[in-house]
Amino acid sequence: MSSDANPDAFLALLTQGLISDAQHDAARAHPETAALPPLPSPAHALAWMRVRGLVTEEEQNAALDKIGDDAPHADDAADTAIDADDLIELAGQGITHEAIEVLFRDSLIDAETRDMALTETPVVGTVAASPVATLAWLATEGPLEKERFDALRTQVAAEPAFAMAAERTRIVNEAQALIEADEQAVKAWQARAQRSRRIGAWKFILAVAVIGGGLGWYLFAPASVPACDAASTRKTLDSLMRRVTMDVRMRHLDPNAGTVIETPSVGSMREVGYRKPERVRGCVAVMTRGDSKEPMAYTIGPTEPKSDEMVVRGADVAIVEARFGHLDSDGRPLYNAEPIGREAMEKAFREGAAPLSAARSASAMRMRPRTDSGLVRKDPNRSREIAEIEPTGPCRKLDDGAGHACPLVIEYNDSLLGALSGSDTSLPVTGEFTFVEDNGNWRVSDDFPKTFVRKVLEARLSSMGVTDAAMPQ
Repeated sequence: MSSDANPDAFLALLTQGLISDAQHDAARAHPETAALPPLPSPAHALAWMRVRGLVTEEEQNAALDKIGDDAPHADDAADTAIDADDLIELAGQGITHEAIEVLFRDSLIDAETRDMALTETPVVGTVAASPVATLAWLATEGPLEKERFDALRTQVAAEPAFAMAAERTRIVNEAQALIEADEQAVKAWQARAQRSRRIGAWKFILAVAVIGGGLGWYLFAPASVPACDAASTRKTLDSLMRRVTMDVRMRHLDPNAGTVIETPSVGSMREVGYRKPERVRGCVAVMTRGDSKEPMAYTIGPTEPKSDEMVVRGADVAIVEARFGHLDSDGRPLYNAEPIGREAMEKAFREGAAPLSAARSASAMRMRPRTDSGLVRKDPNRSREIAEIEPTGPCRKLDDGAGHACPLVIEYNDSLLGALSGSDTSLPVTGEFTFVEDNGNWRVSDDFPKTFVRKVLEARLSSMGVTDAAMPQ
């Protein structure tokens, strides 16, 4: 990201084609514009406009799509949009200019660190400024070297009591907790990679392919819904295991290495529940290869609502347990996110998560290419970042009456873990999320970005075997 101050960053956005004349005029007329500091780049201007609702992510992406590759400012526009996405991600964590200035006023960073940090952080955030998260970010990804942060910790710990001592100590200690959590995550990934190398790279890749969202879907003949452990179901899963194993052989291993990749078997197949109106069974099983056993899930149902042709589709275990484990006697779901409703809840959730996911997805796509052999067909719905959303209990009205909190499980395709592993990686993200009614429409509450990011981090750490990481409030 360029550190050169831009005297009219909004005009640069207009010139690049990322905003319209009307959006440019709205930005210039906004009551905050006159008080804005010099913006380090057009990306800062675009991020500010998105935070203030003057430009949506969809409008930004649509504008970028309209700019032809041969346009004079095509490359500049692409760079600006990517940098703005990165700034929006920081904005969702409270890592902002305000938080940087708080750290500087409290003498926790010097002027040089402050000036460098201001060029890499958004002017305003989508959540309250967080000096703690900002200090941790500075030490892990920003311009504050680890040695300088360690020296700061030593200095603060040795200081006598004075007016700001307690606050300085709190910020530094909580930032250290975040840093330790980050270090634990890195160590867990390193350990996981080492284990995968010791037991054979294929096992990790195969587990990700089958369990983590890559399990394809497979058609078979019966005109009624077979049982989870029926002979036709078993035959279909065995065939799918062979196809997935072949896919792993073709994509990930050196054919001259002499590695033998055995096809796993599927056993302990059982039904979680049967949704009668949709004619869909939710099933779980155990995938075994040697001494390794992993849980897996799948559904069996018609290819189309009124079709007699059946299909086996891969599914997330947590989603299947929630979706098929809470049914009434008529096979209908007990929990439908009342009074919001499933459709309105899912729409609100996806709209709330979209600004948080764009930067991560773009970054991950730059980190690794996607390759598909075509041997295993994938359900397109499960390729979305938010693949599935399912209530796990009734929503409750908040004590202040301002909204409803709903317990949910989300099948989340984690672009960060996917980039690190080189394969699609999905996580079951569980938590309680708040929805509020706004002029007759439902939306996520203002604390959604913080809650969602935290729940994703918890799921990410849990998937890596980290259960005791310090999680700040």
